[in-house]
Amino acid sequence: MNYKDYQFARDAAWKILIHERVCALPVSMSRLCRQMGISVRYADGAQLEDGCGGTVLQTGDGFVILVRRDDPTPRRRFTVAHELGHILAGDVGRYKLVNREPSPQDNPIEARANVIASRILAPACVLWGCGVRSAQDIARLCDISDAAASFRWQRMQLLYERGKFLTSPLERQVFEQFRGYIQAHKI
Repeated sequence: MNYKDYQFARDAAWKILIHERVCALPVSMSRLCRQMGISVRYADGAQLEDGCGGTVLQTGDGFVILVRRDDPTPRRRFTVAHELGHILAGDVGRYKLVNREPSPQDNPIEARANVIASRILAPACVLWGCGVRSAQDIARLCDISDAAASFRWQRMQLLYERGKFLTSPLERQVFEQFRGYIQAHKI
């Protein structure tokens, strides 16, 4: 993913957290979507392609996110955030979308949705403020799958090495919004 696409995805996540006044982990995706006027519904295997955890449909009055009913809760949460990422990026109806665990081999559209999802569910400045030191810390605080937490931890290690926190006004705003949570959840 090029840096411009990454910046768009990261900033989209921060803007949603700010606009919807999210201030605690784990982020309630059902509440967030409800606040945004997006419906989330459970689907069975017959409603989704094989291996697909979810999809988003555009309806006359908005969007409906379908998520596989029998997936574990952390996986469903990431799926909803990923599909929300497609909505925010304007992908719905423009591309064939595939939802599965994040992978470095994802195409740019799926990678962008994964970045948006991971930044909504596990904002780096909040993880840093809480003092996370492992993928397990991230999985526990954010209620995401081990695979998603490992992927996020890889990025966090780079940010720790670079000391790249609170450099953007949007990121500082997210940090301030989560300040009470951070103070109460130091690791």
